[in-house]
Amino acid sequence: MSFDTVDENKHFAEKFNFPYPLLSDTSREMGVKYGAAESTEGGNAKRVAYVIGPDGKVRNVFPKANTQTFAADVLALL
Repeated sequence: MSFDTVDENKHFAEKFNFPYPLLSDTSREMGVKYGAAESTEGGNAKRVAYVIGPDGKVRNVFPKANTQTFAADVLALL
Protein backbone atom coordinates (compact mmCIF):
# COMPACT_ATOMS: atom_id res chain seq x y z
CA MET A 1 0.00 0.00 0.00
CA SER A 2 1.29 3.44 -0.81
CA PHE A 3 0.21 7.03 -0.54
CA ASP A 4 0.14 7.27 -4.33
CA THR A 5 -3.16 7.56 -6.18
CA VAL A 6 -4.89 4.60 -7.80
CA ASP A 7 -3.80 5.84 -11.24
CA GLU A 8 -0.18 6.30 -10.14
CA ASN A 9 -0.12 2.78 -8.71
CA LYS A 10 -1.74 1.39 -11.85
CA HIS A 11 0.92 2.96 -14.06
CA PHE A 12 3.70 1.78 -11.73
CA ALA A 13 2.35 -1.79 -11.76
CA GLU A 14 2.06 -1.74 -15.56
CA LYS A 15 5.58 -0.36 -15.96
CA PHE A 16 7.07 -3.17 -13.86
CA ASN A 17 4.62 -5.88 -15.04
CA PHE A 18 3.20 -6.62 -11.60
CA PRO A 19 0.56 -9.37 -11.90
CA TYR A 20 -1.45 -7.92 -9.01
CA PRO A 21 -3.05 -4.58 -8.12
CA LEU A 22 -1.38 -2.17 -5.72
CA LEU A 23 -3.36 -0.58 -2.90
CA SER A 24 -3.63 3.18 -2.43
CA ASP A 25 -3.95 5.02 0.87
CA THR A 26 -4.35 8.61 -0.27
CA SER A 27 -5.95 9.59 3.06
CA ARG A 28 -2.86 8.15 4.82
CA GLU A 29 -5.04 6.86 7.64
CA MET A 30 -4.02 3.22 7.20
CA GLY A 31 -0.37 4.27 6.95
CA VAL A 32 -0.62 5.99 10.32
CA LYS A 33 -2.35 2.97 11.90
CA TYR A 34 0.36 0.60 10.62
CA GLY A 35 3.27 2.86 11.58
CA ALA A 36 4.31 3.93 8.08
CA ALA A 37 3.66 7.60 8.89
CA GLU A 38 3.49 9.78 11.96
CA SER A 39 0.45 11.72 10.76
CA THR A 40 -1.88 12.11 7.81
CA GLU A 41 -0.17 15.40 6.94
CA GLY A 42 2.31 15.06 4.06
CA GLY A 43 5.70 13.39 4.00
CA ASN A 44 6.79 10.05 2.63
CA ALA A 45 5.83 6.67 3.99
CA LYS A 46 8.37 4.53 5.83
CA ARG A 47 9.07 1.11 4.29
CA VAL A 48 7.13 -0.92 6.83
CA ALA A 49 5.93 -4.39 5.83
CA TYR A 50 3.50 -6.80 7.44
CA VAL A 51 3.08 -10.48 6.63
CA ILE A 52 -0.57 -11.37 7.19
CA GLY A 53 -1.67 -15.01 7.26
CA PRO A 54 -4.73 -16.47 5.55
CA ASP A 55 -6.55 -16.18 8.89
CA GLY A 56 -6.07 -12.39 8.82
CA LYS A 57 -3.58 -12.38 11.72
CA VAL A 58 -0.28 -10.53 11.52
CA ARG A 59 2.49 -13.14 11.32
CA ASN A 60 5.52 -10.86 11.14
CA VAL A 61 6.43 -7.18 11.00
CA PHE A 62 9.38 -5.67 9.18
CA PRO A 63 9.66 -2.18 10.73
CA LYS A 64 12.36 -1.21 8.21
CA ALA A 65 11.79 -3.39 5.16
CA ASN A 66 14.88 -3.60 2.96
CA THR A 67 13.95 -3.64 -0.73
CA GLN A 68 17.14 -5.55 -1.57
CA THR A 69 16.47 -8.47 0.80
CA PHE A 70 12.73 -8.33 1.42
CA ALA A 71 11.69 -11.18 -0.91
CA ALA A 72 14.29 -13.52 0.62
CA ASP A 73 13.36 -12.37 4.14
CA VAL A 74 9.70 -13.23 3.56
CA LEU A 75 10.48 -16.55 1.88
CA ALA A 76 12.62 -17.49 4.88
CA LEU A 77 9.50 -17.18 7.06
CA LEU A 78 7.47 -19.62 4.99
